[in-house]
Amino acid sequence: MPIAEVKCMVINDLDRPDETLLNNLESISPNDVGHHLHFGFPCADISYMETGSSGPLSVVGPALTVRIPPEDSTMVHKATEVAQEGDIIVVDMQGHTEHAPWGEITTRGAMSSGASGAVIDGSITDSHDISELNFPIFARGKSARTTRLHGRGGDINVPIQVGGTVVDPGDIVLMNEDGILFVPPEEAEAAIQYGQEAIEEESKVLSQIEAGKSIADISTANNLIEQMESE
Repeated sequence: MPIAEVKCMVINDLDRPDETLLNNLESISPNDVGHHLHFGFPCADISYMETGSSGPLSVVGPALTVRIPPEDSTMVHKATEVAQEGDIIVVDMQGHTEHAPWGEITTRGAMSSGASGAVIDGSITDSHDISELNFPIFARGKSARTTRLHGRGGDINVPIQVGGTVVDPGDIVLMNEDGILFVPPEEAEAAIQYGQEAIEEESKVLSQIEAGKSIADISTANNLIEQMESE
């Protein structure tokens, strides 16, 4: 029986967003637009691995997407070479979580290319070593079992799925301690507007709370309760 041909796609060119746009997005967080956008948020199973520097986490950058077959991290190694300054490497393991494709070595490789973070729809290893490098990573968990280089295929800079969310190469990644938001560049200005409006509204609410007003009154929860009680 003939051996099936292994195919892969490596696209080295990535249409990266304008630097001004990225700087403007740094003024908001995924939380600020969480009430407005219904898409772009991966499932909560993909969480912050506490590997970045101490203090508040705020990272914004273009997604360099990677799709790999289970147990094979060949394309992850290549992605650390393709990455450029500010990129966030986003890996789709196609549902596999037992073997970690990311550890200290790939972190150091990504950092040497200027990458600013990683999102792994799967597991990571060497978490303690990575935390000493202050490199922020989101993943589903940790594992002592690791992938190997089998050369079974995979792709770089193609559309992928991460935590139930479609991510295209060059989509803008917003990361903080609570989660991630993937924003297509053409929707970035709207996201900035939503975020700024949310920040202004929150400031008003905080002022009302400090003045002694009830949160239930501010949010109209009391009005809704009255309606439910009258029905």
